Amino acid sequence: MKYLGLLLISLTLFCNCNSTNTATSKNTGTKNQVEPDGTYVVTSLYGKDVSEHNLTIVISPENNTMSGFSGCNTYSCNYTTEGENFSAGYPMASKRYCEKTAGIEKDFFKALSELKTKNLKDPMLTFKNESEKEIIVAKKSK
Repeated sequence: MKYLGLLLISLTLFCNCNSTNTATSKNTGTKNQVEPDGTYVVTSLYGKDVSEHNLTIVISPENNTMSGFSGCNTYSCNYTTEGENFSAGYPMASKRYCEKTAGIEKDFFKALSELKTKNLKDPMLTFKNESEKEIIVAKKSK
């Protein structure tokens, strides 16, 4: 009788775990469709065309990280998002110094720290600051 009781409890718990995992995976699939995901090439920074510098943002929603190329160095940071709200942590970057792109890189890291909202209209991703000014515009890479 003990074993029958343990078997029934085990089956109940197993069935509940499966239904929870199914619900979670369905919600995750929906989230990925409306959240930015993949590699974006920055075309505009504070309204200035920066496409010649090949700045990139690689967004990984699975672990809430952003990474990429900042003009001279590679960087990585965590981010949080809720609806249109978006904020990035301060980026960790490699430590090379490139005289020609130091200003662009400094502006790019400043922009990352000011992110407040995002707008994804495939293939374009736009980030705005607190005063709703576009600070980063990027295009999804193929």
